[in-house]
Order: sequence, then C-alpha cells, then structure tokens
Amino acid sequence: MGYKTISLSEEAYEVLRKAKRENESFSQVVIRLAHKRTLSDFIDSISDDSAIKLSKALEDFRKERSELWGQSMEELMS
Repeated sequence: MGYKTISLSEEAYEVLRKAKRENESFSQVVIRLAHKRTLSDFIDSISDDSAIKLSKALEDFRKERSELWGQSMEELMS
C-alpha cells in the first residue's frame, strides 16, 4: 500500500484528532468519516420500539402534510 502526504489546517487536524478512536490511524479516521452511509447502514442500530415510533411519526407527518396540501388547494380554487 502506498502513502500520500497531505497538508491540513490546524482546524482540520483538530477535527480529525478529536474524531480519532483509540488504536485507529488517521487514515482509518478519514476513510470512516468519508464513507457515504445509506439508511440501510442504520437498520440494525435502531430498536424495534424506536422503529415503530419513527414509523408512526412519519405516518402522522404525511397525513398532516396531505391535509394541509388539500386545504391549500381548496383555498386556491375558491
């Protein structure tokens, strides 16, 4: 594996240093932080109870948004 030398501002270095875990290299920190995560990456980290609460909150939000949209459209049409 090859290596590259990069320059960082003091601020950027401090951000990386604070994000660095014990026994983790700076290269590993950069890879971990730069990794693009998807919703599926978090599926196993949420409890069933939290998933149910989240699902209910989203359902309530969608219902409320739909009702508000309907009211707005009625006002525009009248």
